[in-house]
Amino acid sequence: MPSKDTSDSQLLSLLTADEETARGALAILYMRYAPRVRELAQCILRDPDTALDLTHDVFMAVWQHREVLEGIASPSSYLFRMTRNAVLNHLKHQRIVEDYASQTPETVSSYDPADALSSRELSAIIKATIDGMPPLRRKIFLMSRSRGMTYSQIADAIGMSHKTVQYHISMALKELRKVMSFFVLFI
Repeated sequence: MPSKDTSDSQLLSLLTADEETARGALAILYMRYAPRVRELAQCILRDPDTALDLTHDVFMAVWQHREVLEGIASPSSYLFRMTRNAVLNHLKHQRIVEDYASQTPETVSSYDPADALSSRELSAIIKATIDGMPPLRRKIFLMSRSRGMTYSQIADAIGMSHKTVQYHISMALKELRKVMSFFVLFI
């Protein structure tokens, strides 16, 4: 079992050990680096909630890719590079959302009644898909999308882990993408 004195490179090696040892190694890495990772993200984003979400995402990625981390010479550099990439991806996504939101009806193509009909049908299909989700998934998804809550806020409100919330939102989006792909085929 790793201790607080275990070196970073040893901790990375222990991430590929049995489940209990790997979790202990990740916990120590998290305690060592999460404050600095969060500080870096918050310094760039100026949003503590998003910085916390990205911090959790970085360490979740460490856990998910733990098998390939053993040869990394500098775990701190690796974590900060992961953080930088996560922040850049977030900013890129945010810019796309803002660009889309700033479009006015004049900047979008002219009004076509067929498009309005498709839009109404699409809205109905999305609503039906959301209504058909398991109750917990629907609740988490609506808290995220309708109320604009972060994963951490949802996790606190429901009393679940951040990872569970992320899983349910991911699965909800997967269901919606699947339905949307069928819809697009028939337009």
